[in-house]
Amino acid sequence: MIAAVICQLVLLIYHQITTFVDLYPFNGARNYSARERLAEMGVNAALMSLAPIGFTLNLHGLMLFGVIYYFVLFGVEIVIWWIPYFTVPSGCWRRAYNLVLSVATSNFEKGDALEHWLAVHQRLHDGTLTVVPKRGGRIVPNLEHTLLHGWTLVTAITTLIAYNGSRI
Repeated sequence: MIAAVICQLVLLIYHQITTFVDLYPFNGARNYSARERLAEMGVNAALMSLAPIGFTLNLHGLMLFGVIYYFVLFGVEIVIWWIPYFTVPSGCWRRAYNLVLSVATSNFEKGDALEHWLAVHQRLHDGTLTVVPKRGGRIVPNLEHTLLHGWTLVTAITTLIAYNGSRI
């Protein structure tokens, strides 16, 4: 249980710091508008705070929320960062992917969601450090997000294990 809360709090703190503090070239925080930064920090602080509160106070509803939330968050990270890194969907898959990407990024503007995300990615993260090779005009997960995604998965698994252990 303690390990889950520690993972959850580390994820929350890491996300807040890398969104708020300019650590270029590690992150692209300097390229966010104040509105973008506050929106990202506020929404994620609210959502990421619920599970540690639930696990600390033994509130099973919030604990279950955490189990679901961290796996959904990891899925969203895959949709936003890793699918467009490994492939460029086309045809009916592009339409389906654009719908999922629009939901994942909360961007419902008209037009191609992947093209819009690529422009946003270039504005926010161009020039940041990466550990994976660039792939010709595609989204490239930077080091900041690669670490975030790994820690999200660790947090999701640890949270699930702790939740299952709390029900025994």
